[in-house]
Amino acid sequence: MSQSASGGVSQGSYPLGHGVPAVPHFRRQQSLELILDFGHHPLTASERSRAEAIFFQVLEPLYLTSFTPLHFNPVLLLRLSLEQNPSEQGKENFLTFILRNYYEESRNSLDPVSIIQVLDRLEQTVPTWSPSPPPWVRQRTMELANHLVYFFFLPFRGQALKTPQPTPHLTSAGDGVHHIPTLDRISNLRATCLARDGYRCMVSGLFDGTTAFNRNLNVDDSGMPLNDDTVALTEVAHIIPHALDETTHENSPLDTQKTTFWDVMKLFHPYAERLLDGVEIDKPFNAMTLVVELHHSFGQLRWYLEEEPETHTYIFKKSPGRTAFIPSVFQPQNDRKRVQFVGRNQTDLPSPDLLALHRACAIILGLSGAGEYIDKILRDEETIRLGGCEELELGKLDLVAMVSWRLALC
Repeated sequence: MSQSASGGVSQGSYPLGHGVPAVPHFRRQQSLELILDFGHHPLTASERSRAEAIFFQVLEPLYLTSFTPLHFNPVLLLRLSLEQNPSEQGKENFLTFILRNYYEESRNSLDPVSIIQVLDRLEQTVPTWSPSPPPWVRQRTMELANHLVYFFFLPFRGQALKTPQPTPHLTSAGDGVHHIPTLDRISNLRATCLARDGYRCMVSGLFDGTTAFNRNLNVDDSGMPLNDDTVALTEVAHIIPHALDETTHENSPLDTQKTTFWDVMKLFHPYAERLLDGVEIDKPFNAMTLVVELHHSFGQLRWYLEEEPETHTYIFKKSPGRTAFIPSVFQPQNDRKRVQFVGRNQTDLPSPDLLALHRACAIILGLSGAGEYIDKILRDEETIRLGGCEELELGKLDLVAMVSWRLALC
């Protein structure tokens, strides 16, 4: 997929339905491995301070720059991606990624350089970009923001609600868990999370309606009455979407897309790929029981859980800058919207680190405007999938084809 000089997607460059295109080319870059090269020595405190100062100095003159035709603020997205980054190592990776890309654009040689050489060079050149940055700085800013949106935030948001919900059933797998079929594995996860969560939504406290019906229950295990106001249908909700696991067909376009997603993930959670490798993504630490309505809005990044000092305690918050209508019956039933996870059966509780990553994504997308932009892309994709291709312009079809994770939409 080629990009126009304005940073948009050119028309007619990608035939619909012929697979997912490769990662966009970044000028003067040899490969994605160079762009996402973290093989540097750890930054000292003073080096980290230098890197952050240069980063904000790069962005400062860009706040008043027009980034048409983008439908979100790329400068704000980059700034928030650093400020809301949930991991200290992730912040360092992010700074290295951003500054290396501005550095690579401004030099004439492709010889390897250290991050210290990058900082030295940018400290000399960045002050010359103000008050009116060179056109290539604006272009590179758009490319970097687009890269994060298309290959990280879009799949994070777009794949969230594609997990099947088979009937909960515990499977005795022993050491053969890696060989359990996907549906059986998720069925086992649903049953495990239901038992761990006391057969209730972990946020609203509503009891699982299917369990109440199948067991003909009038009260729960603690003797509390079950009725129309205290029961609802629940699902297992992944924090990091199940569909992003890396078990795909070798060398397929989808495999390339997923590999890119996990590469970019290192900018926010350097160890998530190892933590969630393969079937590990379907483990209880990456899942929780939610009522259907909360599961959908959680996957859409319209609310998040903000960690409190007390272990496994959170505050329920709607994402800033985005419309989120969540009926009060589905929200925590206390004044502070406080949610406390209680473990049962020695099963792992949802990971605070993964919930912090979800929170960061919700805030970044909400405040930068990229969340609404991604929602629009996904609505266009749905129009295509349902056979309404004639309703979209050719250029928009190309954009949807580029960002879609489906191999055939029409």
